[in-house]
Amino acid sequence: MFEKIASINWLAVLAAGFAMFMIGGVWYGAIFSNPWKKLHGHTEEVVKQMQAMRPPPVFFGTMIAAYIVGAAAMALLVVNLDLRGLGAGVSLGLVLWLFCTAAIGLTDQVTRLRPFAAFALDSAFQIVAFPVAGLILTLWR
Repeated sequence: MFEKIASINWLAVLAAGFAMFMIGGVWYGAIFSNPWKKLHGHTEEVVKQMQAMRPPPVFFGTMIAAYIVGAAAMALLVVNLDLRGLGAGVSLGLVLWLFCTAAIGLTDQVTRLRPFAAFALDSAFQIVAFPVAGLILTLWR
């Protein structure tokens, strides 16, 4: 599988990772900030504690790095499965969403004392972000 690593478009990986990060910024910052905090039980005091523990360079840097790693893994699938085009990109994103979010995320959800709506909100972000990354990676080969 790794023999095709040279075929990866690393600019597309960076673009896909950054796109996921930006979608998350809009999703959790501009649109659903207050519902997310409420559903996860985060008061303003808790948010301030979180910010103190993880200053912006650490917080955002870790997120960007994680999304780039995820995009690189997706790109490895793209080149090994020779995926191309709109339908392939969206399908890849949806299949990965099924595994990473629907399956693994749901098992995490049942172990937590948070409302199911918190899982749904996070899952909805990922069902948008994964296909966008897949599109970038399959269209920009």
